[in-house]
Amino acid sequence: MTTTFKGLALTAVLCIGGAAQAQERLTMGATHSASSFYAYQVGITNYLNSAVEGVNINVRELGGAEVSTEALLREEVDMGISVTSSDFAAMNGIEPFRGEADNLRTLYYFAPLPLNFVVAADAGIDSIDALEGQAFNPGGRGTSTERQVEQIMESIDVTPDWLRAEGGDALDAFQNGRVSGFVKGGNHPDGYIQQAATARDIIFLSLDEAQRNAAIEAYPFFSAAKSTPSEFYGETEGEVNSLQTAIGINTTSDLDEEIAYQIAKAVFSEEGREAAAEVYAPARTIDAAQLTIDAAVAPLHSGVVRYLEEAGYTVPADLKTQD
Repeated sequence: MTTTFKGLALTAVLCIGGAAQAQERLTMGATHSASSFYAYQVGITNYLNSAVEGVNINVRELGGAEVSTEALLREEVDMGISVTSSDFAAMNGIEPFRGEADNLRTLYYFAPLPLNFVVAADAGIDSIDALEGQAFNPGGRGTSTERQVEQIMESIDVTPDWLRAEGGDALDAFQNGRVSGFVKGGNHPDGYIQQAATARDIIFLSLDEAQRNAAIEAYPFFSAAKSTPSEFYGETEGEVNSLQTAIGINTTSDLDEEIAYQIAKAVFSEEGREAAAEVYAPARTIDAAQLTIDAAVAPLHSGVVRYLEEAGYTVPADLKTQD
């Protein structure tokens, strides 16, 4: 009898051990912790860890979409923060990426990402052209925002005096008056911009139509964007015209098809939308599934394609691939 119970106990331990070993441990590359998108990534991974059986995702702070995507392609993370511009660069082998990333896959996008050109109200700057020669931060060092702003300014022939700094250091530089302004990607209200406005009154600058068209012609991953930031902060009146990309999570063809399917199913569900909105308020009004189809530059992961088609979405042929 004793032997039988010992045998049963050993069997139970082996079963438990087998279940633990079956759990897939994954790492998500994240933006810098000062960003509201870092809070989103932490919140959504907590949700996915409870909603998707058999996975355990942890977040690793890396500092932006380009840095995260480089780590992804080096197989240091399994998925990571993604912006359409950095996906475009990776797919086409454009600096800082080396060679075309044929295995890059889109997992999903969760928000359009307008670029907000913010300056101090007392800086005497009333247009994008007036940024010429001004001390200005193009976004956190190494982030896709930094590169996007450089691309836009090159396309319209405006050259500020760039301050290169991490997100937190750039915020300090603005609050202390060492720079006239900065660019922050994101929807309103944005916590980073709100922090900036506690130290100095701010206004938002618009790109005129010719500037927007020039940037879109040079870099087709951009699209036109409009916002009314006066609803939340600053002294800017009326609409502000800018450019936008989209932000989300990318992966590679190495991610298991069933895991990608279950992640898509969870993220695109009503429960997923509410979980996202708890840490990123604009998510409540965004159809992330349709945004993913509309914004994707890299092909969708096959598991994501399977879910979207089952849910009744039409996936363009150029976003499908055989993994």
